Formats: sequence, structure tokens, C-alpha cells
Amino acid sequence: MDPLRAPLMLAVSRHEQALAWQALDLLQAGLWSWTPEQGMQRDPACLRLLGLAAEDEDDLSWLDRVHPDDSPQLLEAMSACLEGREPTLYAHYRILHHDGRYVRVEERARHQPDGSILGAVQLCQPVQVVHELALVTDPLTGLDSRVRFEQGLAEQLQHPDGEPFCLLRFTVDHKAKIMQLFGEVECDAMLAKLARLVRRELRKDDPFARWDEDSFILMLSGTDRLAGIEIAERLRSEIADASLLPGRPVTVSGGLVQYQEGEQIDHLLARLASCHGQARREFNAVIG
Repeated sequence: MDPLRAPLMLAVSRHEQALAWQALDLLQAGLWSWTPEQGMQRDPACLRLLGLAAEDEDDLSWLDRVHPDDSPQLLEAMSACLEGREPTLYAHYRILHHDGRYVRVEERARHQPDGSILGAVQLCQPVQVVHELALVTDPLTGLDSRVRFEQGLAEQLQHPDGEPFCLLRFTVDHKAKIMQLFGEVECDAMLAKLARLVRRELRKDDPFARWDEDSFILMLSGTDRLAGIEIAERLRSEIADASLLPGRPVTVSGGLVQYQEGEQIDHLLARLASCHGQARREFNAVIG
């Protein structure tokens, strides 16, 4: 059976004590584990996130419940982690709740020393709650936070000025390897220097934010797709030529999309995630 399409009722009732202790570090959330022998097993807490109880009858798998626009990106990220192509997993997507609405969740996982994978999934808080609790500025780079960027993008879509604009999301290639070779301090310094380099190349008013641990996002106002590709390629080249780490070039992979009239934010970001994912598979590339 495909582990990603196992019915939710195959969720496990408990975890080994070691997994439970690690779960405390991942906040209160639904847990899952994967081993080559047993495949994917989700804790009943995962069901409760979706309004399901262990006795509820439901033949849908977790992946079956994921929003159609988000499932390709989730499937690729999950497969890369399960197959060992990526040491960690981070995914942000929509999934069908038992009451018929889609809810937003975040999923994180990492490989364990024994060859298994430990993961956790949690509901995302509403944007207004996150705004009250989270910093609006990323403390490492000084850039806008993801929350602030998404709020600004939502406002832009609510009050379009008729001018074209593009979104560019790019990620540092092989960041896990860089962390392994240079350590956390040097890696953080590299990300801060990269952010300053890109900020200098942008117009003052172009929104620029740290999207997650190793990726960034920016908006190119008054820019169509072809012009956006040129800017993205220039940034990619300048980052590769810069001395961000001693004796090792740093490359990035980016996805770029142009806003389409009337497009909703979820659809726009899903298209961006698709281009970004394709670029990451190629490395040191821009896809748009």
C-alpha cells in the first residue's frame, strides 16, 4: 500500500517514549513516524486536528484530503524526505476538515539516527492571531517576516493598481550540507549577508521577506514576467559570484510568477510554490 494514501484509520495509538519526548519540542501537534518496515503511521492526534475521532468511519487518506492546488508540492516534498533526497521536510498547505472546510496546516519532519523519520503537523493560527504573537521583522536578516509579506500581498490583491507585478521566491541550495560543513553560526551569517546583497539590488519599495528557514520572497512591482526573469537571473548570478562563505560558492534556486488579473492569494502562492519546487530540483536555476 502507498504509505501516503493509507486510510486515516491506520493511525497508530501511541509512540515510543523517545518519539514522545521529541514531540514536546515540536509543540502540541499530531505526530507521525515512518520506518522502512512499517511505513507511515499517524497518531490519533492527527485525526483530531481534522475534527475526526478514532471511531469515525473515513476511507480518505491524508493526501486525499489535501487541497488539489497544494497536493503536488506536498507530495514532492514528502517523497524527497522519505527517499532521503532531503534531510528535513517543511510544508504549508490546506487540508479538508471533517466539517467540509479547508484548514491550513504546517508539517515538519526530520530523519532520525536510526533511519526512521519523525514528523509533526499542526493547525496554523489565523493570520490576525499570528500577527499579535509573531515578530513582523525577521531578527536574523532584518527583513520583513512572512506574516507581514502575506498581509501586504493580500492588500495589494484587494486594491490592484492595474500595474503588472511578479513574485520571486528563492532558496539557498544545499543548505543542510552548508550547515554540516560550516556550522550554524557561519550559516546564519551567510543568510544575513545574502539578504543584504539582494536588498541592495532592489528598489527601496520592493517588498522583501524571509519566507522560512532557507528561503526568501520578494515582490517586483511594475514588472512583467520577462523583466522579472531578467532580474531573477541577475540576482542568481550575483549571489553565486559573491563571497558569502569562505572557499565555497553559494547558489540559489528560484521560482517566479506574474500576477494574473483577479487571481486569489492562495492560487498565486500555489503557482509560485510549483515553479520554486521545480527550480529546487534543478539547482542554481530560475523557473518562471
